[in-house]
Amino acid sequence: MTAFIGQAHSLWASGRKIGVLRRTIAFISSSVASALLASAAFAQAGADWKTVEDAAKKEGTVSLYHNLRPSGIEKLLSEFRKAYPGIKTEHMRLGSAPLIERFSTEFAAGRNLADVIITFPDETMLKGVDTGGWALEWTPPELAAFKPEINRGNKMFAVHTSRNVIIWNKQRVKPADAPKEWADLWDPKWKGKVAMDPPWRSIAVQGLIAHWSNIGLSDSAKKLKANDVRFFEGSAGVFQAVLRGDALVGTLADLPLEPGLVDGAPIGFVYPKSGTAINDGYVMVPAKAPHLSAGKIFANWVMSAPGQAVLQEIGGLPGTRPGITPPKFIPATSSLSNVVDSLVISSTAQQAQSINTWREVFGIR
Repeated sequence: MTAFIGQAHSLWASGRKIGVLRRTIAFISSSVASALLASAAFAQAGADWKTVEDAAKKEGTVSLYHNLRPSGIEKLLSEFRKAYPGIKTEHMRLGSAPLIERFSTEFAAGRNLADVIITFPDETMLKGVDTGGWALEWTPPELAAFKPEINRGNKMFAVHTSRNVIIWNKQRVKPADAPKEWADLWDPKWKGKVAMDPPWRSIAVQGLIAHWSNIGLSDSAKKLKANDVRFFEGSAGVFQAVLRGDALVGTLADLPLEPGLVDGAPIGFVYPKSGTAINDGYVMVPAKAPHLSAGKIFANWVMSAPGQAVLQEIGGLPGTRPGITPPKFIPATSSLSNVVDSLVISSTAQQAQSINTWREVFGIR
């Protein structure tokens, strides 16, 4: 009996070893197969992208619609041309709201001119992208380097972020007198000395007005009208007005702030502790772009590490790609308090109502 049990145990152990060996072989085979499939997929993706690059070179041109800083766009385009010398660049700059309106009109008319767009979207653009056929659905090779939240349905990709900020002229405003909160902008001591981008021009300002309302700062249009606020064209216009001394303080989306500080501009700034409204700037390739492959090449390059570095430098805004060097002077969005997304707190109807209210208060139609 003892011999029989020993023989049985020997057979069981032998069988167990065979089973383990079989499972090990199966695991190795599966791993090798997965590795081969991944390698093949990677090789195929590389081959497919090479096809896109070749097609873009044949197209020879890319047309960019954007609202990046005017003084920086040529560097962005020249750096792109260095990476892709066979592709010429054209561009058109408008404020975010007029840009979206123009693209919408062109798309509806079948007059497709833009190959790639970089802008801050509103609900009209989001609806056009999500259900209106505005955007190409695709996967940029560089997308793998980003966090998932920057991807909107493989149609738009967030590439940088603007934040509303208060600025002042440090040569004309004493530190103790400098504004610290939004409500300081309608303090009578700044009467006639406050600069602002008008809300009918900028989605960022519409978001800021919604934020003011949410933190209890009502009737902002009437209060700033009473304080003789001065409107200037865009954030760059506000920044230059404060820099020249045409105004002493101002509120703007912080596109020109980092570049100005790099150049040594005597500008103070604060992101109020009560919070600020932010806007993500997205890149999109229109579905009916005349140079579709060139549009893909440009969008993917803007998402690359070199493209993000240049975009951040010339745009003055923090890029969204993990691992890139942060701006030198302005803080990271993660360090700001009570950050709210303009698109979350301000619907299309609210944006329209805000614009109408401000136009009525200021008598502008």
